[in-house]
Amino acid sequence: MRAWRISKASRATDLSGNGAAIEGGRWNDAEVRAVYLGLSPAICALETFVHQTRRPVIPMKITVLELPDDPELYLEPALNALPVGWATLPADRPSMSYGTAWIASNAQFGLILPSAVMPIERNIMLNPRHPALSNVEIVEVLDFFYDDRMFKIRP
Repeated sequence: MRAWRISKASRATDLSGNGAAIEGGRWNDAEVRAVYLGLSPAICALETFVHQTRRPVIPMKITVLELPDDPELYLEPALNALPVGWATLPADRPSMSYGTAWIASNAQFGLILPSAVMPIERNIMLNPRHPALSNVEIVEVLDFFYDDRMFKIRP
């Protein structure tokens, strides 16, 4: 399974999950390690763009990863199985508790979830404690820049 991630250049190949543990994320509590990826490069761009307040001044990279193909390693819950309020802005207890419990179970390597930015797109949260992490291949690391039009002020 192919997945992508946009990050600071210094974290392009870091799959420790330590970045997500600093403050927590949509699907994990603070101090709980997780690795967030998109299942398309476009959703990665949207997901990172919505967190920008201005054009990034630090070097950014997009990392292409190949995840193990074993379907038993992944859980993709139905939309109606997710907790009410999972897409709340900002992320709140329902989604954070759900993902944190999933990580604690250590039952699967990846949790495939809808994007709060565009729910028809999918993201994947990896459990960096799972042994399948050793089978992830970093295929390519490329420079990433947002298109100038994304920051243009419009009347």
